Amino acid sequence: MNKSYKYDNCNFCGGRVSERRVQKACWWGEKLLAIVDNVPAGVCEQCGEKYYRAVILRQVENLIRNRKKLNKISVPLAEFVTR
Repeated sequence: MNKSYKYDNCNFCGGRVSERRVQKACWWGEKLLAIVDNVPAGVCEQCGEKYYRAVILRQVENLIRNRKKLNKISVPLAEFVTR
């Protein structure tokens, strides 16, 4: 994406929304399928709400469907236990 998209103001707080690159977690129900890095999104400068254009979400979906090209990472897992 070379050209920045003009976003409307935030639907929640009315703040200014500007385009940034973010990480997008992609879920299927409660199962995390993938985390896609460097996704263009509109981000509210006040509350942080994110807005994704349909064309971008379709591209993210295509990336996930082609699982052969996905990198795999390991992350530490901690469990919170109440006392």
